[in-house]
Parts: sequence; structure tokens; C-alpha cells
Amino acid sequence: MAKKKKPEEHENLERWLVSYADFMTLLFATFVVLYALSQINVNEFKKVEESLKKAFSMQSFWDGGSGVMNAGNSLLDESSANSMIDTLMMEYISPRYEQESYEQIKKELDDMVKSGELSGINASIDERGLVIILNDNNILFKSGSAQLSEDAMKKLETIGKLIVEKFAMHSIRVEGHTDSAPINSTIYPSNWELSSARSASIVKYFIDKFKILPDLLSVVGYADTRPAANGKGISDFAKNRRVEIVVQRNQYKHLDHYQNSFLKMDKSEQQRRRNEQIKIIKEIDNREIESLGDDIRHSSGLSKEANSAYEEMSTDYLDESKRIEDLSVRK
Repeated sequence: MAKKKKPEEHENLERWLVSYADFMTLLFATFVVLYALSQINVNEFKKVEESLKKAFSMQSFWDGGSGVMNAGNSLLDESSANSMIDTLMMEYISPRYEQESYEQIKKELDDMVKSGELSGINASIDERGLVIILNDNNILFKSGSAQLSEDAMKKLETIGKLIVEKFAMHSIRVEGHTDSAPINSTIYPSNWELSSARSASIVKYFIDKFKILPDLLSVVGYADTRPAANGKGISDFAKNRRVEIVVQRNQYKHLDHYQNSFLKMDKSEQQRRRNEQIKIIKEIDNREIESLGDDIRHSSGLSKEANSAYEEMSTDYLDESKRIEDLSVRK
């Protein structure tokens, strides 16, 4: 009897579906993680971090140990050198962090205006970002001049401190506006040159005082083309003479086509620059505390509170360079 011929095995032409399904699952997970990072709250993240540290209190795997986390170190202040989850990345990728920081700065400025510490300043939040308006009224600048007055520098010191405390890599536009009174001098042939020069004076102050990277700042001069008031009275002219400082939303950063050199720096250079800014902020606050007098300072405990606040704020940056060096030596 003839042996029955074995039928040929059917080739499975749909095996690619398995790889495709795995790929789609990973892609979906990636977008879920990115969305979660964009909505993360720094305070809530630190609470989660503490819980995780308690659950995984072993030496870090990345530091050469066998554990998955380091019980004594923070994910935010001592994460691996290439970690995305640190304060700078939170500033860069999280719209929630950005919005909360805007609101905190606005509230502090509003409180200072109400208490009389500041005058001629109005803060708002719109689609551009945080907008801080400084009304001139011949106080910021003398008539026909772009040289900052002493009063202007005091206000800019307060404003710059609040901005630098929250933002290290946000784009900042300084927009100058004048009234419609014509000007014709050897230095400024028109209000276009004057408004641009006034914006440039503020930008230069921020660079010199707070060490803000120049490529994060931009100067705009609008002359009298965008008036805040359309009347011809003295008060209307005063409203139109103003400077607007706009801390732009990250979603619009591509519009200025600026190169964010902060992100291109290595961790140690970022660390050095941020520590320098924090030192400047501490000096300003300490000077303000000392001006209150010894009795008020000791009774209110402001000095102790200020120091503890800055110890907490600088945790994300201090000693980062040394930690990176230790890692490189270990490797």
C-alpha cells in the first residue's frame, strides 16, 4: 500500500502582527508617560518619591549597587546624571509647573502692590504667559532717556528675583512702549529707537544682575503703535509709557527661534550657573531682612525662615557637580 503523502505545513503569514502589537503597546505606553510628566505636580511628586524610598530603601542600581533606589537620596536632587525628572526638566516639560509658578509670582507681586512695597506694577496671565507691566510715568526713565533710574532698578531687582527663583530656562521678552509725543534727538530719531533702547536697558540689567543667559532674552520696541489708552490726556500718555516683561509659555518657545544654550550645557555647568543665581537671590533677601532692623528680624524669625527656605530650594542643585564627578570616578 502506498504511503500517504504528508500535507505541506501552512506558512503563517500573520506572524508580523505579534511584533506590530508589541510595538503599538510600547508606543502607547510612551505617550501615556509623556502625558503624565506634562501634568505632574512637583509637590505631589515629592510625596510619591518619599513613599517609593520607603518601599525601596536600598542602594541605587545606577550607582553600582544591587538595589533599585537609594534610600538617602532624592529622585529630584540626586537622580542619575541623565535623568529627565529633575527641577529643570519639570520647568521645561510641565505646563502645570509653569502655570503654578506664574500664579505664585503674580500673587506675590499683587500682595506687594497692595501693601505699598511696590507701585506702578501690574501682573497678569494670558495666552503669552506671565505679563508684568511697569508703568513709566517718568519714574523708570527720564523723558527721552533709556537710562534706568534708581527706582526702576529696585523694582527690576524684585521682579527679576521672583522670576529667577522659578525659571532658569524660560524665554523672556521685554517690550517697550512710548506715548505718541514725537521725539527727535541725535540719539533717538523716533519713538521706535527709544522704546527699543528702553527694553534693551532692562535686558542688560537682567543679564548683569541675575546672570540670565542672553539667548533667553529678547528686546522689542513698539513705539506708540500699541497704546494702553487711546485718550490724549496726561494720564493716558502716562499709561502708554510702559514696559512689559513677558515670561513666555514654553509652548510658544519655537516662535522666537531661540537656541536654548542652557539645555546644551552639561550638568556641572548647569549646576554652576544655577548656584550662582541662587546666591544672588539669597544676597537680595538677606539685604532686605537686614534693612528691617535687628528687633524685627529676631522677633519675626525671618532670617531663620529665609535660610531654611533657600536650603530647601537649592537642594535640587547643590553638590550636583561633585556627585557627577564621583559617578565618573566610580566607572
